[in-house]
Amino acid sequence: MKWHPVFLTVMVIALATLAGCSGPQHAAAATMPAQTTVVPASPSMAPPAITTTQPASPVQQFPGALALRETFPFGSGDVASTGTVYRVWVNDTYHWYNIMDNNYYTQSPPSGYKYLIVFIDLVNNGNTRVWPPGPADIHLWYNGTEYFQDPDHYLPDPSVENEAPPVTIQEIEYLHNLENSELVEDYGYSHGNKLDYLYPGVSNALDGYLIYVVPAALTPDKTFVQIAFNGKDVGVWNLA
Repeated sequence: MKWHPVFLTVMVIALATLAGCSGPQHAAAATMPAQTTVVPASPSMAPPAITTTQPASPVQQFPGALALRETFPFGSGDVASTGTVYRVWVNDTYHWYNIMDNNYYTQSPPSGYKYLIVFIDLVNNGNTRVWPPGPADIHLWYNGTEYFQDPDHYLPDPSVENEAPPVTIQEIEYLHNLENSELVEDYGYSHGNKLDYLYPGVSNALDGYLIYVVPAALTPDKTFVQIAFNGKDVGVWNLA
């Protein structure tokens, strides 16, 4: 088919017009940045808050406890007295001397335990005798739990021996009392004889040690000695 020249000219102009209208629109679409729809986060979509909790510090069982060698007054007037815990000794075993056969014997605790020896001194500053606290009135606390004296520790027994000598513990046998130069003995004894009263004067001080069976993990900073001196006076010492 042959196209008329005028018709061809009209067609060329029309195509050019259409190309000019569509070209820029496509370019604009190509260069237009994509739009982003922002959806506000609801409270349920927010990440949970992260909180950290510091471990609680150990609660001190006896706030205001006395330090070693600090004195605690008990009684008043004619029976005014003082007491103190002045020394501790800790070890896995101890060796005691048996005068009956002249031999030392090793004392060992149950598995997972060790020994702690507490030294106590009492002085009557009044003018009449007083009843001192007995071993049952002296309590040892570690980390909130009470522990008890060594049930196998041998004590002088005058009913068995005519002269009951002090029981010698090799590791501490040369330690002295707090108030004088005498060697330490079991609490409540003097030269192997049991004391029933605490008499006036420093020279009559009741000085001695008690042996406790305690966990092997025991640390002095968490260990306390509580002494009930009478119906109303109770002293507590921290062994740190």
